Order: sequence, then structure tokens, then C-alpha cells
Amino acid sequence: GHVAAGCLEGVPIASSIGDQQAATVGQACFRPGQAKSTYGTGCFLLKNTGTTVVHSTSGLLSTPCYKIGAQATVYALEGAIANAGNVVQCLRDNFGLIRSAPEIEEVAGSVPDTGGVIFVPALSGLYAPYWRDDARGTLL
Repeated sequence: GHVAAGCLEGVPIASSIGDQQAATVGQACFRPGQAKSTYGTGCFLLKNTGTTVVHSTSGLLSTPCYKIGAQATVYALEGAIANAGNVVQCLRDNFGLIRSAPEIEEVAGSVPDTGGVIFVPALSGLYAPYWRDDARGTLL
């Protein structure tokens, strides 16, 4: 297709791809079974399933991954965590448990285990595999 209006009207659309799918291509996960994981505000894992749509029984998403030229569409299974990097920011800015993001590793390594404490970082709901937008972060 082509751009329909505006300053780019008539320019051919060469590609359209979501950020996680683009990262899969950027990480050269071109063979079935290859996967990539990206970390930022959230965390996303995509596993190339080839030209077959694989329906998860574990709460993952089946998603189109990419299509290059006349080749068949390649699909992926996607697992998503809504809150990852922003949890570190929350521990720094809201709870004052660390002074800087890199300090989190030192603090975590300073204890032998969690002492039974579990932090559920559902600051904006839980994604895979639960898909609960009503879930909220908590300490257990």
C-alpha cells in the first residue's frame, strides 16, 4: 500500500511491524525455536514457531511475527510481563530501597534468599500467563 494523506501521501509502505516483532527480526531469530527477550519498562519473550501458528496451553499469545517479501508469514509465541524496569524505578523513587538502578544487583546479592518474602510486581496488572488487569502489586 501507500500512505493515503499528509506530507508523505503516495509514499510506498515497505513494512509495518510491532516493536517486539521488530526486535525478533533485529536479533536474527529466523529459525523455529529461536527466541529473544527484551527488557525495558516491561519484559517480553518471543519464540519463533515458524510458519505454523502454535496455540499455547500455558497462557502465552500466538502472534504473527514477521513476513519478508513473498515468503510465508512466520509466527511466534509471546510471553509478556507488564512491569520489569519500572519496578526497579519504583523501588528507587517510591520506596527508597536503592539510590540508583545498578545498585539493585548489589542489594539482591547481599542476602542469602528472600526469607519467604515474595514481591508481586503487578503495578498495572499481570500479563502472561494470568492476564489479570485487575491484579495489583503486593508483598506476600
